[in-house]
Amino acid sequence: MRVGAMVTNYNQADWPRLLAGDYQSEPPVSDLAIHSETMALGELVEPLGYDDIWCAEHYGSAYSMQGNPLQWLAFWAGRTRRIGVGTAVIVLPWANPVKLVHEIAILDLLLEGRPMHLGVGRGISKHEYDAFGVPSGESRERFVEMVEILRLSEQPRFSYDGKHYQLPEMTVRPMARHRGTLFDKMKGAFNTPQSMVLAAELGLGQMFVTGAPLAEMARQVSKFNAIRATKGLAPNQPSVMMYLHCAKDKAEIEKGHRYAAEQMEAARNHYAVWNGPDFANMPGYEIYAKVFNQGGPAPAPNSQIHEDGHLIGTPEQILEKIQRVQKMLSLEYLVVHPAHGSKPGAEARASLELFAKEVLPEVHKMATPLHEHSLGTEEALKIETAVGAAAG
Repeated sequence: MRVGAMVTNYNQADWPRLLAGDYQSEPPVSDLAIHSETMALGELVEPLGYDDIWCAEHYGSAYSMQGNPLQWLAFWAGRTRRIGVGTAVIVLPWANPVKLVHEIAILDLLLEGRPMHLGVGRGISKHEYDAFGVPSGESRERFVEMVEILRLSEQPRFSYDGKHYQLPEMTVRPMARHRGTLFDKMKGAFNTPQSMVLAAELGLGQMFVTGAPLAEMARQVSKFNAIRATKGLAPNQPSVMMYLHCAKDKAEIEKGHRYAAEQMEAARNHYAVWNGPDFANMPGYEIYAKVFNQGGPAPAPNSQIHEDGHLIGTPEQILEKIQRVQKMLSLEYLVVHPAHGSKPGAEARASLELFAKEVLPEVHKMATPLHEHSLGTEEALKIETAVGAAAG
C-alpha cells in the first residue's frame, strides 16, 4: 500500500482570540512559528520513506492555513527527488479554470514523472466562498463545470460554454507531461451523502477523512461503487486520511486523543462558529447544521472522536487498525496526518518517525485487494453480513 503524509498549518492557540473578534492583537503563537514547524515536518517526509507529501486548501482562519496548494506542492517538487504530491483538496469552485489547468500542468512537469494525486472538492466554509466572491449556493453547479473543464483541458484544443464558465478555444501550454491521463484517477472528497453521490455520478474516485464507525463507512464505499456501476464504471477503491498519533508510552497516547478532539473543535469553529452561516437555511448544506450541532453547545471533549477514525496508539495497535480498515473499506491509499490540534512540532515529528520506523514497512508490504462487500453490485449491497464479518 502507498502511504502519504499530510503537512499543513494549524494555529490552534489562536481560536480564543478569533472567536472573541479581537483582530488587533497578535496571535499568542505567530503564524511564522507555525509555518517553521510545518516546514520542519515536511522535510522528513521523503527521507523517512513516505511515498507522497499532501496538503490542503483553506483561507483566512487559524484552521489549516494553506492557501494555493499547487504553489505549496511546487516547492516540494523542487525540494525532493523521489516522492510524489497530493491535494486534499483543491476546492474547484474557488478557482479560475484557465489558471488552474495551467498550474496543474506546470506542477506535473516539475515533478519530472513522479505521481500527482489530485483530490478535488466543493468546499464548505461560507466565509471562504464570500472572500472569493463566489455564491456558496452555486457550489454544486460550479464543481460539475470545473470537473468537465479539467477533463477537456487535456485535449490539444478545447473550449467550454457553461452557465458559470465560458472559455474561448485554447490550448494549455506548456503541455503536461502526462497529458491525456492526468485526470484519470482524480478523486472527489466528500463529507455528506449528497457530495458522495455527486462525486460518484461524475465518475470521480473517492477520498474521505475517516470519522464514522467502519461498518458505516463500508456501506458508503459500497453505495459509491453501486452508483458508479449504474454509469458503467468499474468499482473504485478509496483513499482515506487518518489523524496519526503513534507512541509507545501510555501517557503520550492519551495526549493523542486530546489533539484529535481539538482538531474536531477547530473544524467546527472554522466551518460553523466563527463567521459561520446558518447551515439549516443554506440550500445544499443543511446537513452541516446537524454535523456541527450548530446553534447548540460545543460537543464535550472526545465526544466526536470515533476510534475507527484515528490512528492513535502503539505501532502494533496502529498496524492492526490499518489492516482492519483495508479489510472493511478495500482501502487503496492511506494519508497519515501527524500534526493537528495543539500538538507541538516535536511530537508530530516523533510520531511520523516512529510510524515510519515500525509501521510503514509493514504497510508498504500490505496488499490492497478489492473485497466483495465493496463491489457495489446489487447483491453486495444486500449482504450486510459480509461487512459485519469483516469487522470481526
